[in-house]
Amino acid sequence: MIEDPRVRLKAALARAAADQLGEAHPVALAAEEGGDGLQAALDGLSDAERDRLLAAAHRLMREDLGAVWSFLPGPAQSDRKH
Repeated sequence: MIEDPRVRLKAALARAAADQLGEAHPVALAAEEGGDGLQAALDGLSDAERDRLLAAAHRLMREDLGAVWSFLPGPAQSDRKH
């Protein structure tokens, strides 16, 4: 089953925010909760902070080989005939 990319993005943002800003930071908490407050929390960061955070989240997603594999045709999608 392919995981919703939005779920993976929020998880990556939560991890990156916790690593860079601390687990109690509003961005980390909003990303963890997955609610509508995430955009407002991101808007509260400086441009440089937001860019660093999004770059770190992008790196985490890019390096998640399991997620990448799930989008490829073949064995990762067990409901398909080979």
